[in-house]
Amino acid sequence: MDNCDLSILVIENNIFTEDECKGIFKYLNEEVEIEYRKEYKGMYGRKCEVPRGQASFTLHPWIHYDYKVSGGSPPNYVMNDKLVEITEKVNKSLGTNFNTILMNLYKDGEDCISYHQDKEKGWKEKTGFATLSFGAERDFAIKRIDTGDAKNILHKNGMCIYMPYPLNHFYYHAIPKRKKIKDTRISLTFREIITEK
Repeated sequence: MDNCDLSILVIENNIFTEDECKGIFKYLNEEVEIEYRKEYKGMYGRKCEVPRGQASFTLHPWIHYDYKVSGGSPPNYVMNDKLVEITEKVNKSLGTNFNTILMNLYKDGEDCISYHQDKEKGWKEKTGFATLSFGAERDFAIKRIDTGDAKNILHKNGMCIYMPYPLNHFYYHAIPKRKKIKDTRISLTFREIITEK
């Protein structure tokens, strides 16, 4: 692998005020419809469930993206004005052109996502992703694929972690279980998807 370290990773804490974070969390937690713990058939027909809740949004109806995750993509909706405003603020802060959101809801520390590398099919070439967190603080774990070197970043309320190209090619990332955590975390993950219009 080419040399690519985490020095290009961006952490932004000031996109939203504390009051804005509270309002966004309340809105996402109470008003957005999600699929929680969706059941699916795993290997050998074994019954499994996605260990978190999910929802998907695109900036325009002609943008389509298959997340190719276990259990299949969640239903996709066009962003409302609130989600458009959030996306615009993230793009302005990071200098990006994100046009999709994958929302993940972790009701407590039992909900998680294991180490994985995002599949980039459909992404605009040479773009990365950003994840914005609200609510409970959880570890955002990153692990170098070739060496196994790992690092945890405490993903605080309102913090945006941006992994620009080509970090996804070199690192896995995860939200590990943390059984002592009893509160809800909601993340919004942004990507730029090629439009079909």
